[in-house]
Amino acid sequence: MLKSWTGPAVLATGFVIVSCAFGQELHLKTRTIQTPAQATATLPSLRQSGGNLQTTHQVVEFDHPAGAADINELMLAGAQITGILPDNAVMISIPGGLQTLPFGVIWVGPVDAQDKISPMVVASVASAATADNQTPVIVEFHSDVAADNQNTVQTSLGMSFLRPSGMLPQHVIVQAAPADLAALAARDEVAYIFPADAGMLTGAPLYSCAGMLTTTGTIAQYANVTHGWDLDSDNVAHLTYYFGSLTPKVPAATVENEIQRALSAWASHVNVQFSPSAISSATRSIYIEFASGAHGDSYPFQANGGMFAHTFYPVPINAETIAGDMHFNADEAWAVGNAGSKVDVYTVALHEIGHALGLSHSDNPDDVMYPYYHYGQTLSANDIGAVQQLYQVPAPVTQAPAAPPVVVTTTTSTTGTVATQPPEATALALTIDSVPATTTASILNVTAVVNGGAGPYTVLWQTNQGYTGTAQLSGSNMWTACDIPLAIGSNALTLTVFDANDHTASRSVTTVMQPPASAPPAPIKVSIASPASAVVNVTASTINVSGTASGGAGITQIAWQTSNGATGVATGVSSFVASGIPVLQGTNTIIIRAYDSKGASNWVALVAVHQ
Repeated sequence: MLKSWTGPAVLATGFVIVSCAFGQELHLKTRTIQTPAQATATLPSLRQSGGNLQTTHQVVEFDHPAGAADINELMLAGAQITGILPDNAVMISIPGGLQTLPFGVIWVGPVDAQDKISPMVVASVASAATADNQTPVIVEFHSDVAADNQNTVQTSLGMSFLRPSGMLPQHVIVQAAPADLAALAARDEVAYIFPADAGMLTGAPLYSCAGMLTTTGTIAQYANVTHGWDLDSDNVAHLTYYFGSLTPKVPAATVENEIQRALSAWASHVNVQFSPSAISSATRSIYIEFASGAHGDSYPFQANGGMFAHTFYPVPINAETIAGDMHFNADEAWAVGNAGSKVDVYTVALHEIGHALGLSHSDNPDDVMYPYYHYGQTLSANDIGAVQQLYQVPAPVTQAPAAPPVVVTTTTSTTGTVATQPPEATALALTIDSVPATTTASILNVTAVVNGGAGPYTVLWQTNQGYTGTAQLSGSNMWTACDIPLAIGSNALTLTVFDANDHTASRSVTTVMQPPASAPPAPIKVSIASPASAVVNVTASTINVSGTASGGAGITQIAWQTSNGATGVATGVSSFVASGIPVLQGTNTIIIRAYDSKGASNWVALVAVHQ
């Protein structure tokens, strides 16, 4: 019976965030499993201490993040990858278990049955009035378990599997007593059991997501993700975004506004700042595009296949520049708002941005980050708490005082009692301070005043030159859009405010940028030519990096530093070589930074995995 289980404390939440040493722990939602720092056991003893030759599905943990070479070695051994457990483990399917131990493997073994049941299900069972209470749950099968094999499990256990419309192929709904759930968890084919959304049984329209992606596979539902993007020196994660191809089914400006509104919804709760990028391949940047079919990654879309979007986990699990990228299925019926059978841009973007920040799927049906979500859903306390564990709580911002409550009074006249009705809500309005008709500056700051509507507010800006961004609160009801890039010629700027009721108001102004007396210096560019890949496996204790740099006010120096604290200066400037950069066992991030004569700089990163 589930009530008799002992182990970690049950948390009534879909997320579990644990701070730990990188690379030597397995992070499951049920518990964190400590594993040795180095592989000291032979394959037979690994089997004896945790492995099972009769178990098809097993966890393989490396002493480093599993890369393409590791995955290839496992596949050559006959294994199929069925899930990813950040930071350095994979779930494989291989009948009879591994016959040889791949390089760098420190632990091999199956997942215990008790680790296959969500803490939320355990809590639900523990609080049930009767021991035979039937809790509706989603049973997730490993990705290699086909429908026929799922039906075999159903028949052998004498259960009824429900597959409502919109269910992912590896999911079924079961209403079963605790003893039956324990029997399901004991099956090798079953990966995880977690609460079902009640709306799935009533036919309520839900959006589905197969999970957060890595370049080697999908993050498992049972995995617990423990980190996202690194914070910068000011304790804030400064991220940028870039819009690629957008759907023609919705005006481009509207699509951008909806996605920016979703970015702001997350950023308002944590130390994360999003700003638009002028280049598509910038580091710490989220590339956002609508694409069809095969579009350059390992996860092609199907036309109207019910997979609306997918997103890649941040660095270091994924390398730049694919880390954090969001791809939307261009063949879906995109719209803005609850338009019948169409798909709302904001709703999907809100879920996918959670993945881009490093959140995996929650077990809680009330969360935006649950695998099945619905139109109109807002970030839950659990969503907010989970992302704040990764990025901390932002410093408080002084908001405008709340309007006093309306008091309804009555007066008596000679003809009876007359009620004084509350005034109607003030309509949302936006006014923009004047801007110069002409300017020689390359950027513009604009202040706007918001009145009416219902807070909190989000103010977005965009120009006819393709630049977009979010204005920041700068007073009780004042918002400032800072450093808006201008292009030579006419620049039309539009500011749009969104209130808590999704009402909007917009205003536009125009300024003309005149050519400066002398052209500003070109931006600093630095690139790595060798190694050619952004992530490279090395066996030596040092690495040489070469590349080129240009722009700025004349490049004067190329410096390097590593995540392990080593620093140095490269030889050469426009064409440079950084020799003998030390790399330690595991993952090493190497930053190459170019400086110009005025002290300005730009940088590029390389990840070296020392095996």
